[in-house]
Amino acid sequence: MPGPKRPKKADVDAASAALDQVRHGWMRRPGVTAVDVGFKISDGQLTDEVALRVHVERKRPVSALAAEDVFNDGDGPNAEVDGFPVDVIEADYAPSGTSGMLDLADPEAIESVNRKSVVTPLLGGISCANERVTAGTLGSIVFDTDTGDPMILSNWHVLAGDTAAAVGESIIQPGRLDGGTAANRVATLTRMELDSRMDAAVATLDGSRAHTRDILGLDPISGMSPATLGTTVTKSGRTTGVTTGVIDGVSMSVAINYRSAGRVNFTNQIRIVPLPPWPAQDIEISRGGDSGSVWMTEGRNAVGLHFAGETNPAPTAENAICSPIEPIAQELRFSFSPVIQPPQPPAPPEVDIWRRLICLLFPSLCSGSAPSDREAAVAGAIAQALTGPTAASPQAAPARTDAEMLEAIRQLLR
Repeated sequence: MPGPKRPKKADVDAASAALDQVRHGWMRRPGVTAVDVGFKISDGQLTDEVALRVHVERKRPVSALAAEDVFNDGDGPNAEVDGFPVDVIEADYAPSGTSGMLDLADPEAIESVNRKSVVTPLLGGISCANERVTAGTLGSIVFDTDTGDPMILSNWHVLAGDTAAAVGESIIQPGRLDGGTAANRVATLTRMELDSRMDAAVATLDGSRAHTRDILGLDPISGMSPATLGTTVTKSGRTTGVTTGVIDGVSMSVAINYRSAGRVNFTNQIRIVPLPPWPAQDIEISRGGDSGSVWMTEGRNAVGLHFAGETNPAPTAENAICSPIEPIAQELRFSFSPVIQPPQPPAPPEVDIWRRLICLLFPSLCSGSAPSDREAAVAGAIAQALTGPTAASPQAAPARTDAEMLEAIRQLLR
């Protein structure tokens, strides 16, 4: 069954502007876990109507609320902001990190066993982590736009995992929870960011294993695109494998608690839910260990980097949270396509620069002819300028750039 129709961009932009008027006030209210712009949910199903949505730990009837706790004169069908309805959703969120061993009686866990082993070549959708972290997902092989080097893309809480993490730390594949050890090092932590925009990091491959741009079960990512309501997206993760959902919320503000970093307030995030109809019995689009997966469209464009999901195990509460991919790529300086670096100029050869310049200015000195007194005096002065007063001979001259030497000669010949 197809999902809801995609709304007009102008309507979503107007709804986001309306949400901005109340966003901070709503997020400060007790029990509120997130706010976003998304499809209104009616009778347990997504509708095509764009709404301002309030996510709460526990949904209560309006009659049980104090007047100051009611969203805009009521949580019923008449509640609205700037003409957009207000919808209240029961949902709580946490990082999609591993919280323990998987139940191997679960068919999805059995399917993911290969993803949790030593995999060569390295590719998206398999287990990896910093040595201090249990396990997460290698989202994709990407390329450093500064150097062209291949890198691993995943989350901060997968590749760093601690506020004390430092560039150069070891990244292993598989992660420690899946049996990885220091002997399974494949990369070093290069850049990382945990702030209101993203939970993301990249690590440069060390060349110990081959790699491919493929995503396990999916084609390579071809580009990036912004998230739009109603778009069907797919990811390949360490725990739940290849899963598909629909973007039902954008412009999301959500608070996530991290073990080492504390509470982080994210803005402009993306929410994904299972494809309708609901309830999606026994369908998990993400679980612990899927952190770092890349959500992509049917056209193979990356949309977001998965980092969190629901804490409620009920099928009706199933969802995934990801950060928009384009700001992440810009901040961490990577591309999904190989980066061709322009050829670098060769390093200057190890030559006797003093002799080369003197020969250029005074050919007679290099031809065997006797130089004039003036030529000898000028050559000696240049040698002194190039070698310094402590040098024993012109052969001891340090290598200098042409620009430095020419400037020295100009000063001497004035």
